[in-house]
Amino acid sequence: MALSTVNISHISDEDLLDICRFAEVIACECPGYLARILRQVRSFQRYTVGCIEQFPEDQETHLWLVEQAEQVEKLLFQTVVELMRRENLLDESGNVLLDRLSERAREIAMRQLGDL
Repeated sequence: MALSTVNISHISDEDLLDICRFAEVIACECPGYLARILRQVRSFQRYTVGCIEQFPEDQETHLWLVEQAEQVEKLLFQTVVELMRRENLLDESGNVLLDRLSERAREIAMRQLGDL
């Protein structure tokens, strides 16, 4: 994959997919798992906004759900950022170093193969 960094302040659903792909062979799949959850929360937000248009009589409930999902998204996003920092997967500009994540995944996979 040509992409080597993703700026953490502007992380898109596609960027989250890249993080999942690069992290998927790591023994600890926490980065990819969190990215998948964050994508699901964003999907739920879009779905709930659609419900407001479809079911105007339940607008108050759906607006509340949108607000709750926004809070969950913020918390998950902050968690992903902090995990990336703790794992030294961010550069000084806040870019996710996908190459480093991929390299780490390969190293762990090779160690696991060596243990067989």
